[in-house]
Amino acid sequence: MSLKERLADFVGAITSAVDAPDNYPFPEFQSYEANMADIKELWAEIRPQIKRDLVQAEFVDAKLQEMFTAFEAGEKEKGRDAAWAIYNSKAGRLR
Repeated sequence: MSLKERLADFVGAITSAVDAPDNYPFPEFQSYEANMADIKELWAEIRPQIKRDLVQAEFVDAKLQEMFTAFEAGEKEKGRDAAWAIYNSKAGRLR
């Protein structure tokens, strides 16, 4: 899978995270645990491939940590805000 395809999947997973942890529209198809695992796996594949947009990649690193920490602490809005920040950062265009 190319970097561009992985980034598209990552952005899609981040989009789903704005419904985390308990407002997924189709919980039979998407769960919090599966969504977070997808995000972690995709970012682990993507991050080493980012060579040009290092500052933006560091921003995504920080917001992902903030998102995971917030959701684990039960702070849904803070986690969702971090997910939106990643989405709005145009993460799908990283190079």
